[in-house]
Amino acid sequence: MDRPASLILCVTGVECTGKSTLSAQLAEALDAPLVPEVARTYLAGRSSYDADDVLAIADAQVEAERQALAGRPRLVVADTDLSVIRIWWEEKYGELHPRIAAALAARSPRRYLLPRPDLPWEFDPLRESPHDRPRLHERYRQALSGDPFPFAEVDGLGPVRLERALAAVRSWLDG
Repeated sequence: MDRPASLILCVTGVECTGKSTLSAQLAEALDAPLVPEVARTYLAGRSSYDADDVLAIADAQVEAERQALAGRPRLVVADTDLSVIRIWWEEKYGELHPRIAAALAARSPRRYLLPRPDLPWEFDPLRESPHDRPRLHERYRQALSGDPFPFAEVDGLGPVRLERALAAVRSWLDG
C-alpha cells in the first residue's frame, strides 16, 4: 500500500512571534525535517531588496519544501512558506504577482500554526514592522481563513507556546 502524502506543518505569521524557535522545537519534538525561512539567508547582509528578490525568495522557498518532501516523510515542519511571501508582497507591492498566486494554488497538503504577537518585539535588521504587528496578524488570520488548509493560533511564553502548538498538531495528526 502506498504511503500517504507528506503533510507540511507551517509556522507562519508576523515578525518576531517566535516562528523560527517554535519551528525548530516542533521539528525536534516531532522528529520531522525542518525547512528554514529562505528569506533570512537570502537577505542576510543586504540593506535593501526589490520585487525580483521577493520572487526569487518565493521560488527558493518552494524548492526547499520540494526537497524536504522528496524523501516522503510523514511530516515536514516549515519555518514560514508562501503565506508570508503573499502578505509581504501585498504590503510592499500591492496586487499579488501571478507567479506567487500560482504557487499558492499548487501548495501540497499542510496545516498552519499562527503564533500571536504576544512576545516582545526585538530588533533584527530584517524586521520592518515593530508597531504594526496586531494589524498584520489580523491580515494573516484573514488570509488563512480563506485558505483550504486548517490553522490554529498559538500563544503563550516558552514551553507553554510549544505545548499549545503540539496539541494542535497532534489533533491534526490523530484526526
